[in-house]
Amino acid sequence: MIDLLWRIVDSVEFPLLVTTSADGHAVVRPMHLLERDGRRFWFATSAASAKVQQMRANPQVTLVFSRPDLFNYASVYGRVELLGGSAELRRRLWREEWGDHWPAGAADEDYLLLCVVGERASYYYGYMDQHEEVELPPEP
Repeated sequence: MIDLLWRIVDSVEFPLLVTTSADGHAVVRPMHLLERDGRRFWFATSAASAKVQQMRANPQVTLVFSRPDLFNYASVYGRVELLGGSAELRRRLWREEWGDHWPAGAADEDYLLLCVVGERASYYYGYMDQHEEVELPPEP
């Protein structure tokens, strides 16, 4: 039931983004999920960050959504797209509290949008003891 997957995903504001370092190790960091549109997950980051270098070298990433209080866990496996984004999208996803990091606001050249496009996922819905691996439906 893909609905259980989305229920878990939509309950987590800060999933873990897993990339691969140059020496092959998993690098895990929390990210603020700005928006989910179907199987597309939007985040903001610095274009100069180490994670961007890692994703350019290997665009395969994993997103981990965890609700240990409910024993619910989900992983979404996919590819990242590094985007400057349209001016409209950059403004829409912009958060005022980021001004210290990107003084030029949504127009700052270091402000980078990244989109993870999920290809498949797995989840464990704890209290119901339901788990499944699913292929995510292609975008229309």
